[in-house]
Amino acid sequence: MRLMERDREILKFINAVGWCNAPQLGKRFGMKWWIVYRVMKRLMRAGLVLHKKVNFEFHGIYHLTPKGASYTDLPSLEKISKGIHDHQQILVNVILKLREKYPDAIWVSERHLKQQKFQYGVGKSGHISDGVLIFPDNKKISIEVELSLKSRKRLQGIINSYAGTLAYKEVWYFCSDNVMRGIHALAGKKSFIKIYSLREFLHE
Repeated sequence: MRLMERDREILKFINAVGWCNAPQLGKRFGMKWWIVYRVMKRLMRAGLVLHKKVNFEFHGIYHLTPKGASYTDLPSLEKISKGIHDHQQILVNVILKLREKYPDAIWVSERHLKQQKFQYGVGKSGHISDGVLIFPDNKKISIEVELSLKSRKRLQGIINSYAGTLAYKEVWYFCSDNVMRGIHALAGKKSFIKIYSLREFLHE
């Protein structure tokens, strides 16, 4: 099968984030829904993409086969975890919104951070962020999406790790309303940590 440049970009995006749904692909590539389904059907017929229904309350998701992943710089996912489905859906929406707001910035996904062996610093102590936004002036912003509050000890350890590295200019936390107070309390007066409401950010 001969792939068009857009096909390759779609495969790269899906594998970078792990998996995503049709509306997210439509928004990312500026395609109407019927074009998304036509393109994805063609890629599925070619054995490059799989479609799976993880949660019947949401759209089905697309992820790559090993053959599809061979057109990207990452391996295919070994499994799709139902436990992180909600987080993944929201994370991809945050990524798309950040791309919209900061078109000149480069997004580095969590999967790429793992591949690069935590070269940005925090991973050396065990934590990998949900992604990194790199601006043209080389300013790096670590992105964290929090839907539920982790244990106080774990969160404090993550925040302390950020405080102990010069890899990032800032850390942006995008939080559901029920965890914002807890994140604010742990972040204290650390000016490099910015905390945003997910609901407000995604609908602004």
